[in-house]
Amino acid sequence: MEVLGNWAVLVSQTGSEVIALSKKLGILPSLVVTNRVTNISEKNMEIFGKNNVEIVVLPKKPTVDQYLRSGLLEKKLVTLHEFLRIIPEGFFPHFKGQMYNGHPGLITSYPELKGFNKQEDIAGNQEKYPYCGSVVHEVIPELDSGKVVVSCGVENTANTIDEAYALLRETSLKSWESFFKIWLSENKSLLLTK
Repeated sequence: MEVLGNWAVLVSQTGSEVIALSKKLGILPSLVVTNRVTNISEKNMEIFGKNNVEIVVLPKKPTVDQYLRSGLLEKKLVTLHEFLRIIPEGFFPHFKGQMYNGHPGLITSYPELKGFNKQEDIAGNQEKYPYCGSVVHEVIPELDSGKVVVSCGVENTANTIDEAYALLRETSLKSWESFFKIWLSENKSLLLTK
């Protein structure tokens, strides 16, 4: 896989979404910033290591200064994948690149699905949420309020939380894949050099 020098990701969970997306697109980020390195699976750490992807570990609740020293400021594109932290407002005046978050909730149709653990809200709740899905949106200081760039929705067939997670994982990957196809067609040269 090609490592894109100006792409960084923020990850709090296993890193599986980043790896699945990277395999589909044939590219990897050059920097992974995490506040929970023990959550990243051994298999995914091995893939990052074999490809010389830099791993930066932040504390569980990073400060503005820790974000500023993480290496993110040098990147043109930063994407958040299951990153369970709100980036402090003080970071944004310093960051000159583009930052996007994947959110497991169709906030374009259901604004109340902003925030954490919205999978639980859609499980078994087809009457209120006949559709479910994921979006990719610009990151701004207000939680899940940046401009939605891509969305992917499907019929809500989730009766259990596990089924909701599975549906939203599928739509999240599709949203990211669509986002990258568009973004790379317009900006790939920005990512090739450090």
